[in-house]
Amino acid sequence: MEPNVILLICDGLRRDVPGLYGGEAKMPFLDSLAKDAMVYENALTPAPHTFPAHISLFTGLYASQHGVHETDKLKLLDLISYSERLEAERLAESLSKKGYNTFGISNNIVVSPFTGFDKGFNNYICLDPAPKTKEEEIFSEARKLGSSPGAIAKVLIKRGQFRRLFAYVRAWRRINKINRALNYPIEKGSSLVNDILENCKFGDKFFAFINLIEMHEPYPGYNPKETWDNFTGVKKTSDKKVAYLKRQYLLEAEHLDQAIGRMVKTLKEREVYDNTMLIITSDHGQAFNEHGYMYHGTPGLNEEMARIPLIIKYPNQRKFKKKEGYQSLVNIKRLIHSIIEGGDDSVLTKEVEFSETYGTVVSLPGGYESRKKYVEDTYERVMKSVYKDGYKLTVDGTGGTVSEFLKGKDEIDIEDAPEEAKELLKEIARFKVEKDFKMPDI
Repeated sequence: MEPNVILLICDGLRRDVPGLYGGEAKMPFLDSLAKDAMVYENALTPAPHTFPAHISLFTGLYASQHGVHETDKLKLLDLISYSERLEAERLAESLSKKGYNTFGISNNIVVSPFTGFDKGFNNYICLDPAPKTKEEEIFSEARKLGSSPGAIAKVLIKRGQFRRLFAYVRAWRRINKINRALNYPIEKGSSLVNDILENCKFGDKFFAFINLIEMHEPYPGYNPKETWDNFTGVKKTSDKKVAYLKRQYLLEAEHLDQAIGRMVKTLKEREVYDNTMLIITSDHGQAFNEHGYMYHGTPGLNEEMARIPLIIKYPNQRKFKKKEGYQSLVNIKRLIHSIIEGGDDSVLTKEVEFSETYGTVVSLPGGYESRKKYVEDTYERVMKSVYKDGYKLTVDGTGGTVSEFLKGKDEIDIEDAPEEAKELLKEIARFKVEKDFKMPDI
């Protein structure tokens, strides 16, 4: 009997947060599930942004192979047409051919029918987690004036547009009242996803893709202007504020754990738990100024961005022998087909793995035009990381330099391990190096 498959992406959940990975977040439901599952220690994202990471997840291709990634010219919305033209068979398409009922539920507009991610799905629902009001048009107008309520108010006062200012104030009060009632932004749609799962028809065998965005910003205390100031080098977010936001992030993980627990409870009550392969992972991590940037959308391949959790409950709680090496989202598609066909998890773990990025996915908002050169110099970089034998080497191919060399968790000098560094550089060259990618001289 072929198993059901659930692929749950906890968008933006970094590896070092859940308690079962030694993190601070108390996630008892995930801990309980892990007793029936395999917890993989060296899982990586092939790209630190949602769009290319999900394309890799669905196709089994790295970003340099599928080409649906950011560049210095192409940003988030530009990738939609590249995704639509991509001919590679996607996971849902391959499972549909095997007779699976395929459905997707996403709380992330980036992973939605709007962006072409519904290919191969019988049904696909995208839920916008942000509350909406009749004043949404007012908010759209306001965002053009500034990146925070204070900045907007200053513009309107300077213009003498007090009636318009009062309209904005009433609108902000209304949306804040709604946010409090819905517990937003702590709750970002996971409850509604669970409502759907509790009432939908799974079918005889099904594949469900779910993207939960609880771990994604905004968090309580999130300030867009503060974020843009940090991103553009205008003003670094204070250590005190970063620590506060990190605490909110941990609370989000604990809220997410409740959603996971409810989901598992539903599977058991509907008697599909045992015959279901449940994959819980993330598309990328989340940064809190460890290396000068917040959240994601930048080209950072540091560990807080590249390392992700990976917990897999196999059908009938099957366990496999632990293997040395690295696991990547690129191999999830092959793993699912291996398990469906009666195989094991050998295709998941590799001796060598890679992650890559081609620049920032964001475009500057109004008011930051003077920071364009700073952003280009800081973020418009092609970077590749290679992992092997406990080492990690990250190359900045735009500048032709080594930006990170690790052994385990520790940063080391290349002079202390020159041969290992040279071997890792050869692995990057064997992986794929674009014509204008500058290799450092080691």
